[in-house]
Amino acid sequence: MKTKCKKREKVRLPKGFKLVDDFLSKEEIEALENDTSMRDPMVITGGHESETLEESIARISRAIAEAKEEKKMYSIRLKVKTVESIKRKAAAAGIPYQTYVNVLLDNAASA
Repeated sequence: MKTKCKKREKVRLPKGFKLVDDFLSKEEIEALENDTSMRDPMVITGGHESETLEESIARISRAIAEAKEEKKMYSIRLKVKTVESIKRKAAAAGIPYQTYVNVLLDNAASA
C-alpha cells in the first residue's frame, strides 16, 4: 500500500539565501553541546563572603537599575578616521565601539 507524502511547500527565500538541511554533522553538534570552554561563568563582583543573600540581591538590583538609566539618542558628525580609531581601540578592549564611546563620554562628563 502506497502512502502519500506531503509535498514540501515551496518557500521563497531572499536572493542569495539557500536552505541547508544538515549544516553540522551529528558529531559536530555533540562536540559543540559538550564544549564547556565556550561558556564563560557569570561573575558578579563587589560582594563579600559575609554578605547575606538579601544584601547581595539588593546590591545587584541597584547595579541593574543604574545600568538601565534613561538614554536618549543623539546624532553627531565625526571624522571617519576618528571613528575608525575608536573602533580599533574598542576592539582591543574587547567591547562594542558604541559602549566604548559611552564610557569615554561618561568619564569626560564626570571629570
